[in-house]
Amino acid sequence: MRKLRHFSLLFFLSFCFITLHAQAEEYGMASQYGDEYNGSATASDESYDKNKLTAGHKTYPFGTKVRVTRLDNKKSVVVRINDRGPYFKGRVIDLSGRAAASLDMNPDDILEVKLEVLGKNGKSTSKPKVVQKPVVPKATIPVKKPEVAKIAKPKTTVPPKKKPTPAASEPIVITPKGKAKAVAVKQETVEATPEFELVTGNGYNAYDLYKVELTRPAKKGYGVQIGVFSDYDNTMKKVAELQGKWFKNILMSVEKGEAGKKKYKIILGPFPDMATATSYKKHAKKNKKISGFVVNLEDIKAAKK
Repeated sequence: MRKLRHFSLLFFLSFCFITLHAQAEEYGMASQYGDEYNGSATASDESYDKNKLTAGHKTYPFGTKVRVTRLDNKKSVVVRINDRGPYFKGRVIDLSGRAAASLDMNPDDILEVKLEVLGKNGKSTSKPKVVQKPVVPKATIPVKKPEVAKIAKPKTTVPPKKKPTPAASEPIVITPKGKAKAVAVKQETVEATPEFELVTGNGYNAYDLYKVELTRPAKKGYGVQIGVFSDYDNTMKKVAELQGKWFKNILMSVEKGEAGKKKYKIILGPFPDMATATSYKKHAKKNKKISGFVVNLEDIKAAKK
């Protein structure tokens, strides 16, 4: 009887080990945060820093260390979970700018990866692998996603002064005896400030200076309409509010209303199919308390003046 109990206990412990090992690995698609969210608050109340090795995941506890391996080139990087998301079908992790660059990802890449949970102390809960050191982010030219009415408040930029050469910094002064004397000039370095600040929530003011990028996306796929406004100012306030809640793809449909007045429809998207849009609508309702309904973007027609 004792042997039977001993065997049952060993079997149970082996089963638990195999189960934990299976849960420690996850496969799916990885994306990355846009640079415009640098400095914004994450779900853990920590400010997002694109130069740190961090990431967002739907369920892993904050502080969990995760090894992310890109399946096509086998490059990997270890990140710390400090945010929630992504909430797009098939995506399992959102990477910081530095973490994405370590995997040679371009800004708009969505790549297949494997996740391995290492725990908060960095110890692997699965078979250990050699982790490559993070690669210094390469300069890339970001490919802009189709977005409408994305507003950003500019800041005054002061370019840093270049270190002067000896000839430029030491003007020659002629002394009364006719001898040349070099006079050192003290140089001050002025650090450059970010060129633009993302406008969110109460940061919107009807009277201010903003940068607006107006693009026309392809009318295909689906979106989630979350509001209709007759006043342009209220529309911009809504866009700022959505940007503060980490909504990245915001569309605005300008249509004719009653008595020749315009109406502005705010739509989140686009999404490739109705199933994805419906899933996103449920996420917005449950996690962001935003109600809406799915619309076919092909049904939006441009009206003549």
